Amino acid sequence: MWHGELVETQTMTKEHQFVELTMKDRLENMIHDVRVQTFAKAVYENMTTDGETPLYPGSTNFTRLSAMLRLINLNALNGWTDKSFTELLQLLKEMLPQSNTLPDRMY
Repeated sequence: MWHGELVETQTMTKEHQFVELTMKDRLENMIHDVRVQTFAKAVYENMTTDGETPLYPGSTNFTRLSAMLRLINLNALNGWTDKSFTELLQLLKEMLPQSNTLPDRMY
């Protein structure tokens, strides 16, 4: 059982079944933890990069992150729909200099 051999479930004792279920739960939890840590690390790295990236060359007031945070705040305060917010982002992207880093969608 512990070395990968196939074991008939019907012949397993209740203790072995409990251990098998417990090990399965632990494995799933470990996989989940790794996924969360990897995701969190990627999000942190993206936010750090976006916090250092100017909204457009020469911009001193906004970084990519600060601009998005301000826009998302307005979105939440005013109850805009996802569609209207995406349309606003697309319009702003067109209005800003061509080399701007503003995303054209929230996701």
